[in-house]
Amino acid sequence: NHPNNNLQHGEAYNYDLCLVGMFNFVNGCFGLPWLVATTVPCIIHLNSLAEKDSDGRIVSVQETRLTMFFSHMMVGLSLLVLEVLQLLPMPVLYGVFLFMGLSALPAMQFWNRILLWFQQPSKYPDFVFTRYMEKKKIHLYTILQLCFFGLVFFVQNYSTISIVFPLMTLLCIPGRLYLLPRFFEGWELCLLDGDDTEIDEWIEQKRRSMRSLFFGTDSDVSIVSEAETGPEDEDSPAQSIEEA
Repeated sequence: NHPNNNLQHGEAYNYDLCLVGMFNFVNGCFGLPWLVATTVPCIIHLNSLAEKDSDGRIVSVQETRLTMFFSHMMVGLSLLVLEVLQLLPMPVLYGVFLFMGLSALPAMQFWNRILLWFQQPSKYPDFVFTRYMEKKKIHLYTILQLCFFGLVFFVQNYSTISIVFPLMTLLCIPGRLYLLPRFFEGWELCLLDGDDTEIDEWIEQKRRSMRSLFFGTDSDVSIVSEAETGPEDEDSPAQSIEEA
């Protein structure tokens, strides 16, 4: 339900997480397995229902619960054909998971920033952070993210301490709120992980500051803007409404 996805019913996903938490509480009391968030399938499901513009931004999403309902129903019905599924080679299943992961990589900013290490600065893609930030700060942010990822991955796969994996994931939040601001300015973090609305507001403020730097005060900027657009007609409808 990130704002960039332009979902009209994004709050419904918060209800889903609330239900998952309730189910996990009940399952934990009876020693049953926990429900987990399947991040990669969710991203693939979102992209498959999304309409995008030429720049790859999501314009709208065909929001429906039927696709997830039928897909999970088929997962449940697979218990009836376990003997047939056992005939499938494991490399086939690994190939499906590999395809799901690779198909989701191009839409991840983290992966795109890693690719910048192997490109010349003059050949960088036109991202908002490549336009306004120094490349060393972009790489520093990627390195810190890799450290967080490596720590979480190590805890998850080391059986002795894997039980604290949810805690390590939770610690990423204070790391973002209190650790990263020691290395980056607020506007840099906004360009790196802010939503589209925040980034657009920052870009507009940046343009205004550049105009005032070249043309003087805000009043001078308004004079220049009026000279570019032309003065308003004295008998314009807007002025007639104000006089009325």
